[in-house]
Amino acid sequence: MKKYVLAAAVYVLVSVSAGAAQSGIAGLPSEVDFYAIVADVADGGKIAMTQDLFYTQLMSFNGITVTDKRKTRYQDAADELRPDALAFHAEIKESEAEWECTLYMDFPAEGKTVSVSNTYDSYYKILTEAKTTLQTLFSDLAAAVTDTSAAATDTSSARRDAIVPTLEGISGTWSGEENINKIVILRGGRGFVIFRNGASMNISVEIKNGQVICTQTGKSNASFFPDMPREIALVAALNAEPIAWTLSLTENDTLSGIKKTLRTRYDGGEAAGTETAEIGVTWHKQQ
Repeated sequence: MKKYVLAAAVYVLVSVSAGAAQSGIAGLPSEVDFYAIVADVADGGKIAMTQDLFYTQLMSFNGITVTDKRKTRYQDAADELRPDALAFHAEIKESEAEWECTLYMDFPAEGKTVSVSNTYDSYYKILTEAKTTLQTLFSDLAAAVTDTSAAATDTSSARRDAIVPTLEGISGTWSGEENINKIVILRGGRGFVIFRNGASMNISVEIKNGQVICTQTGKSNASFFPDMPREIALVAALNAEPIAWTLSLTENDTLSGIKKTLRTRYDGGEAAGTETAEIGVTWHKQQ
C-alpha cells in the first residue's frame, strides 16, 4: 500500500557547498511548495531520510524559497495549489531489488508539469543523484515554459512591443548562469564566456530575425560542461556540437531564451553518456 512518511529529523547525506547552489531558475517562480513523498517501499526510515534530503537540497538553491507541506500529499492538495508557485512531489516504487524514483514539478499558472524518472539498483543512489536530478527537473520546466512563451510570441506579435536588439546596444558584460562568471559581448559581433572553473570560450554574436544568436567558436573543452562527470565531459568534448544560445531582448536589459548544449544521460541511475538539451536561460546586463 502506498504511504507517505513525515520525517522528524534532517539527515544531511550529501553535503551542500556554496558552489553547488544556483541563483534562481530563469522564467520560473522563486517559491516551491514541497509535498509529501508517496512511496511503496517497505522501509519507512529510508523514505523519511529521502524526503529530508530532497527538502534540504531544494532549500540549498539560492533564490528559491521552499514552503514545507510535507504533511500533505500532492494528490490531496488540488484546492490549495498556488498558481504563482511551483509544486514539488515525488513517488518511489520498490520492485524486487530495484527502486523507481519519479520527481515531479508543477507550474499551475502555466499549466505545465515535468517529471524525471530513474530506476536504481541501489536505494542510496537516489540520494547521491538528488542534486543532479533536481537541476534537470528545473531545467526541463524552464525549457517547457520558454517554448510556450516563444510560440505565443510568434503567433501574437501584438502581445507586447518587440524590442529589436543591435550589436551596439547589447555590447557589454552579462551574467545569469550558475556555472558562468560572465559573458562579454563586443560591438564587432564577437565575445567570450568566462566559466567559474576558469575556462574561457570564444563566441560569435549576430542578430537574426530579431533574436540574439551566440555561438561557440573554436574547439570544445571538457570544462565547457562543468555539470558533467569529468570523464564523460572529456569524451563528449571530442565531437560536441558548438554550444549555442538563441535569446530575445526584453525589458530591463535582459536576454532570455534557450541554450543548446549537452547534459549527462542516465541509465538506471548511472551516468551513461550525453544527450542534447535545450535549457531555459536568462542573462542580465551588468552596470
